[in-house]
Amino acid sequence: MGPLINNKEDLKAYIAADQERQPAPHGLIHRLFGGRIVKLKVHLRKAEYYYNSAKSPWHSLMYLYHYMCLKRMCAKYCSEIPINVFGKGLVIWHPERIIINPDARVGEYCSLSSGVVIAQAHDQCPVIGDYVELMIDSKVLGGIRVADHVRIGANALVIKEAAEANTTWAGVPAKKIN
Repeated sequence: MGPLINNKEDLKAYIAADQERQPAPHGLIHRLFGGRIVKLKVHLRKAEYYYNSAKSPWHSLMYLYHYMCLKRMCAKYCSEIPINVFGKGLVIWHPERIIINPDARVGEYCSLSSGVVIAQAHDQCPVIGDYVELMIDSKVLGGIRVADHVRIGANALVIKEAAEANTTWAGVPAKKIN
């Protein structure tokens, strides 16, 4: 899988899809100036754009700025969210303790909660489909595939393929429950 955001049109589409799916922040101040999660995702997408389209020193400088802002926000929430992993329409419910391996690939319209881990095992990283929901403290490890429209329950540990679409997985190790 190559770079995801290669031009300004892609950047606008990704940011619009991310903001459309993200629930509106509560309170007048947050609605006027944007919430913390919206800002995190904007820095993520802009860092991806400037990294993938580094055509000039200006692009490199803007990449460093947005990348450092992203890293600062991730450190604040004890999370590691790398660039060029997620498709458009990313929803982050709670940004705390999210750990994602930079070599993992996650499809479009994915939903993450606090404590989600998508990590390497045996030198392989997961590939996650579109419209996948990862609930609180769920973990997906190793070179497995997760199909589209799969829900992974709270505290689930997915270590084998979830190849069937429209299913729910739960438990340690995770098993299909519907």
